[in-house]
Amino acid sequence: MNVDTLILVITISCLGMISPGPDFFLVLKNSLSYPRKMALMTCLGVISAIAIHMCYCVAGIAVLISATPWLYNALRYAGAAYLLWIGIKALLAKSSGTTYVTKQTQAINVTAKKAFMQGLLCNLLNPKATLFFLAIFTQLLNASSTMMDKLMVAAIIWLEALLWWPLVVFIFQTQVVQRRYFKLQAVIDKLLGVILIVLGVKVALGF
Repeated sequence: MNVDTLILVITISCLGMISPGPDFFLVLKNSLSYPRKMALMTCLGVISAIAIHMCYCVAGIAVLISATPWLYNALRYAGAAYLLWIGIKALLAKSSGTTYVTKQTQAINVTAKKAFMQGLLCNLLNPKATLFFLAIFTQLLNASSTMMDKLMVAAIIWLEALLWWPLVVFIFQTQVVQRRYFKLQAVIDKLLGVILIVLGVKVALGF
């Protein structure tokens, strides 16, 4: 793989990673609502899902998914239903009355496993993630690309995820952001719920 292709892979995958989507808003919601450990578990779920995407892209299974309508649609509707479920839960959740000062002593109402599974399923059931990664592998690599080229692309995308998602958590868990969040907690939680519902509808409709 030449340098130009390498730069394209790094740039396109980075832009795709940082563009706001279901993963971003889920990680944002959990970063604002939960302690750092739980928010990082959500990140770990997203990163693990990306590793799974990379495995089947390298193995060529992604082509099968995109070329099989019933399989792709099943993935699309499952992902949409999951986003709608998370969004509705956030929309209907009652304000905890927590402040920045009392957050650290608040009882955690989510387990590490649940936080991890939220991130894993949000990314894994998103058909747009499958198509995005498939596009990178099919458009930037060709028939003459070696297995080493494919593994290099997969490693680049996964390492970007490993750096980006924890960074999102640390940014939104800074004191400045947290203090402002708790002043508008109810409004922000409802807004994030609405965004997740809208994203779920878009996924279901194939937009």
